[in-house]
Amino acid sequence: IALIVIFQEEIRGFFYRIGARFNMEQIKDRWSKIKHKKNSRQQADAIMTACVHMSASKTGALIVITKEQELKAFADTGEMVDAALSTRLIENIFFKNTPLHDGALIIHNGRIWSAACILPVSKRTDLPKRYGLRHRAAIGLTEKTDAMAIVVSEETGKISVAKGEDIHTVTQEELKSYLLQVFGA
Repeated sequence: IALIVIFQEEIRGFFYRIGARFNMEQIKDRWSKIKHKKNSRQQADAIMTACVHMSASKTGALIVITKEQELKAFADTGEMVDAALSTRLIENIFFKNTPLHDGALIIHNGRIWSAACILPVSKRTDLPKRYGLRHRAAIGLTEKTDAMAIVVSEETGKISVAKGEDIHTVTQEELKSYLLQVFGA
């Protein structure tokens, strides 16, 4: 009891700091989550809209979205962009005859990180012959990393998603669902 009486100011200050920090952390976390969800939805919509537009015009594209692994070695093979994610920029990068349209676009932390990147091609022999180099590169990368790759076929205009060793054609709604999962919205 004597220690409590002697150190009452310090004890009161200690509990005050804990209480103030806890409340501020809660408010900050809630605000951060709301802001993150809004940004995540905008980023997912930007990618989805660009893919739908490129699909309609049969513009080939390979978009890689990083997760935990950074993929710096692959990003360094292309041109560093470091730009905000937008539909028009993605479409412009993959527009035919532009300098960055060949290769992959890598998106890291919700930003366009690098374009015209060279990816490893899958060595699997069981892949269908209809898969071109973009599809094989998407599978090659996702076999080795935790990234997700989106492929827009130049020949058919179909949109495919590669995760792990799997790749499959998706609808617009399925693509949006995948993107929302990746961005955590």
